[in-house]
Amino acid sequence: MPPASNILTLHYTPPYDWGRFRAFIEKRLIHGIEWLDDHSYGRTFRLHETSGCFTARHHAPDHAFIVKVEANCDPSALALITTNIRRVLDLNAESRLIDQHLQNSYPFGNRFLPGIRIPRCWGVFEAGVRAILGQQVSVAAATALTRVLVSQYGEAYGDAHLFPTPHILANAALHEIRLPARRKAAIAQLASFCLAHPEAVPKQWQHLKGIGPWTVDYARIRGEGAPDVFLAGDLGVRRKLTQLSLDIDSSDIHQWGSYLTFQLWYLETPTDE
Repeated sequence: MPPASNILTLHYTPPYDWGRFRAFIEKRLIHGIEWLDDHSYGRTFRLHETSGCFTARHHAPDHAFIVKVEANCDPSALALITTNIRRVLDLNAESRLIDQHLQNSYPFGNRFLPGIRIPRCWGVFEAGVRAILGQQVSVAAATALTRVLVSQYGEAYGDAHLFPTPHILANAALHEIRLPARRKAAIAQLASFCLAHPEAVPKQWQHLKGIGPWTVDYARIRGEGAPDVFLAGDLGVRRKLTQLSLDIDSSDIHQWGSYLTFQLWYLETPTDE
């Protein structure tokens, strides 16, 4: 039976910098599970026993995304899917409040970018795997590795794929992935741990070999949606702090640290939109 279609209108409180949100995804787009054009983003997903896909089209005049969800599910499952789409698109962020805090707390001056939102993965396991694949390599290299992983181990969904499950990756040799053995082992360990502890959160991964603080924090930001994680040790963040002569104490508690991190990352991403 073909999946049922549902059209949703998901509003947000402006500002929303779609141009930089889109540019971040474009550099990391995983063909096979994600698609992107000038005004929309979509992907496949799995939520418990439900598989499906969505495409969200930005409609700036209404401060909303028009979202087409294709999945065979009951209303309660659709409600959970909708909640996760809102998290993926970061629609619940109160940008004015966040922007005011960051501008008042850090000397960005006229370099500040209003309306920053954080593009998120569908879940913490995907974010964790993508973080491991991104350890000590460029964004382009990490994206290429993830694309191979999806094409080789992702379950088919029509003409697309689903992101590989913990069950699949816990037992995968990953011969097709040009990756050091220790990182392959880290993916297998993470998958096994998530199988045994499906409700575990990234902070509980730190005892796993090959998963350090950066990987955990990345998964917290892009998987959990944690707002307060400042990636002080990230190479791109350190470089941007130096370029901008910003002195930010990494030992402080940063209420909106995740948005501070992306503010610095996005400053490296020009956009014409």
